[in-house]
Amino acid sequence: MLNGSELTVAITAVLAGAVCVGLLLHWLWVALGHGPMADMAKLDEMAARLHEADLAREAAENALREAEGLAAQREADAAGRLAALQDRLEDTQASRESELQRELAEAKAELEAVSDGLGAARRRIGELEAELAELRGKAGG
Repeated sequence: MLNGSELTVAITAVLAGAVCVGLLLHWLWVALGHGPMADMAKLDEMAARLHEADLAREAAENALREAEGLAAQREADAAGRLAALQDRLEDTQASRESELQRELAEAKAELEAVSDGLGAARRRIGELEAELAELRGKAGG
């Protein structure tokens, strides 16, 4: 049998071994038992972030479609306004050209009338000069 000191050493060795085995089992429990749980939490977090990213992408795509539609609508409106302005400009230009043509015709008619009047005045002056010369000739002669 064991004496008191050998029994103490044996109990101490068994307790030390039990503590070492307990620490080893605890480490295994944490490493194996909680590791997959931590991985599941990470996977859940990544899935949530991926879902949020998908929602954000869909929202961005919707915003892009709306922006493209708005841009197309604005472009169509601008094209319509441009066409209306071009039509108005062409109408204005046509009316201005016809007005200028009319004014030119009136100016030509006035010029012709003035020219005819000047020609008639010159002929009358020639006639009066001839009469004056004839009267002078009769008075002097």
